[in-house]
Amino acid sequence: MLLRIRWQIRFEKKLIHATTLTSSSVIRPTATAHPTAHPPAEQRRPRGVTWALALGWMMMIGHIFTGHATSPQKIYTIAMVLSRAEQNVEAGFRDYLVKRGLSVKFESVHYSDRPEDGPALIEAVRSLKPDLIYSWSTSTTLALAGKYDAADATTHIRDLPIVFTEVTDPVGSGLLQQLAPPERNLTGVSHVAPLAAQLKAISSYRPFQRLGYITNPTESNTQSIAKALQRAATETGFELLEETLPLNANGEADANALPELIQRLASRKADFLYIAPSSFLALTHRDLVTQAAIEARVPTFCTTESIVRQSHCMFGLFANGANVGRFAAYKASQILIDQTPVETIPAEPLQRFSLLINMQTAKKLELYPPLVLLNVAEVIK
Repeated sequence: MLLRIRWQIRFEKKLIHATTLTSSSVIRPTATAHPTAHPPAEQRRPRGVTWALALGWMMMIGHIFTGHATSPQKIYTIAMVLSRAEQNVEAGFRDYLVKRGLSVKFESVHYSDRPEDGPALIEAVRSLKPDLIYSWSTSTTLALAGKYDAADATTHIRDLPIVFTEVTDPVGSGLLQQLAPPERNLTGVSHVAPLAAQLKAISSYRPFQRLGYITNPTESNTQSIAKALQRAATETGFELLEETLPLNANGEADANALPELIQRLASRKADFLYIAPSSFLALTHRDLVTQAAIEARVPTFCTTESIVRQSHCMFGLFANGANVGRFAAYKASQILIDQTPVETIPAEPLQRFSLLINMQTAKKLELYPPLVLLNVAEVIK
């Protein structure tokens, strides 16, 4: 049965690597960024001597009456706050704003992903005096903006517009009370495909009865996803096999326990390991997770792009990263150019998703994708 999902297979290959905290870049629009800046040749007037003289007199008169030259275009400062290096999401964000004709100074700020570093992060961002803040991931956005109902709003940024990308569940994480309108200084774009579409993709690769899942107690989004998966399991009849990462003496998730947890899921006969959009699992320790799954002979399904493309996850369904960045930049342009209040701009996901298959991993597991998926997927060989 063909998937009733609109797949998108185009991938933005350009990568922009993050700079240090003190580095910045100013990008001004070029002539090619304004395709309508000049009318077609057949629509232009002849440039005779009379016209040139008239234009010169007009410029002189204009200067006399105004007393000064045209004001230079405003340069907007955008703080780019990430806990990883910049990727195609940020490339799409930057590219869209430049093509809209903005002169932008991008200031890169690195976040450690440790809650105790939150106050230092906010101080660093405020020192840049940005017109807008770009925030990647749930944990980074929580560190900047805090939960919508936080008792002490002074410990977070509530007076500057923040546009997020790749926040899995803005409402479930407590960032927003509602998506449309958000009714606070925060909006953005989610990248995760609807859970029903994800489960359909998994069953189209191979029917399953047991779905393995790892929860990280230090990432609230992994816990909210576990609840959503459990509801789906009850409704559709599969079994959710859940394992929880233990914490070390410092209260941090213990990555050393990952191979054992995955082996335990394999012994419980998990048909797939569902890897959530977790910075810990799908980014920081993605190679450890996916390699352990291959050794345990457990196929992996992922909800983010980089772990399939740059690591060893077998396949995944998600919004294209470059398009996520462009959509977030559109919202930023509404704030900066159109002067639309951020609290009125809906936070929302994209409606088109990409299916990506890592054929090297599929071959190692001897689980070749069916033709119906190969016809609509991008395949990494």
